[in-house]
This record gives sequence, structure tokens and C-alpha cells, in this order.
Amino acid sequence: MLNYWAENQNWAKLTPWLGFITIVMLFWTFSPVDTMFWALINIPLYLFHQTEEHYWPGGFKDYFNRVVNRLPEGDEALTDEKVFWINIILVWLAFLIFGLLCIVNIGFGLLIVIFSLMNCATHIYTGIKYREWNPGLVMASLQFIASVYGAYVITAKGISNPMTWWISSVLFSILVHAILFKFVMGKK
Repeated sequence: MLNYWAENQNWAKLTPWLGFITIVMLFWTFSPVDTMFWALINIPLYLFHQTEEHYWPGGFKDYFNRVVNRLPEGDEALTDEKVFWINIILVWLAFLIFGLLCIVNIGFGLLIVIFSLMNCATHIYTGIKYREWNPGLVMASLQFIASVYGAYVITAKGISNPMTWWISSVLFSILVHAILFKFVMGKK
């Protein structure tokens, strides 16, 4: 069953639907003037980002292997299985957990925002470096703007000890991205 979902990124076929459901739930529950709205907006935006990366128009895995890693056809550092686990555990599960933890402390929303900013920055940097579109770039650009504003709102209106939350969120996001990079670059 897991092989079916991993193969050809079949899991990504759910992302536009989940993105739509979560954005409706977000607007149903919160208003854009609420800090919690800006803490959680990256959840549906990230689902739409994953749609662009892996479903429509898709192609992130191949782009990463051919353009970024310059691997010959048939060689893969990033496989369907890795794409599946990265996106299900590091995005869906982590965002669900941190989204729920926002109820306890809005600072966990800053963690979602900072993680998203780092991911968006990699897409934007890659687009500039290679002077071309990469799967995920359009949504990453839009998400980057929303994330900068969200970080501002959460910091200005939501959290106590903002410096502690910023340092913790940045260090956590760097650590996760470093582990992710090591995982992606490892053997099949």
C-alpha cells in the first residue's frame, strides 16, 4: 500500500484537495486579522506548493536529480520513496503537530513559518541560480511573501520571548533541512 502512494508521487494527488479543505477550514475558523490565521496559513500554502512540485505540473524529483545534482538519466539521489517520506513526515505530520501545538503556544506557528521560509528560499535561490523555473517556485514565491508577513504578525502580536522563539525556530529549521539534505543525498 505504501509503495502505491510513493510510486510516481501518487500521494501528491491528494495535495490540491487537502489544500482546498485546509484553506476553507482556516477561513471558516479564523480571520486574517487573527494571529492564529498567520501561524497556520502555511499549512494550506505548503499543500499547494507540494501540488506544484509533485503533481501539477510536477517534476521536482527529476529536476532535483538532473539539474541540481547533475545525475545521468537513470541515477537518482532523490527517489519516489524519499519524496514520499520527506513530504508525509516532515511536512504533513510535522505541520499537523506544530499546528495543534499553536493552541498551547503561538510560537509553534513561528516554527512553521520559519521552516516554510527556508524551503521557499531554496526554491527562489535555485530559480535565480539556474535562471529558470523549478517545480515549486511559483508557490514558493507567493508563500515567501505570506510567510514574511506571518512572521511579523506572530512576532509583533503573538509571542512572548520572541528572540527565544526566533532562535529556536531558525536552529530547528536549519537542523531539519541539514538532516533532510543528508537523507536526500544518501544512497537509495
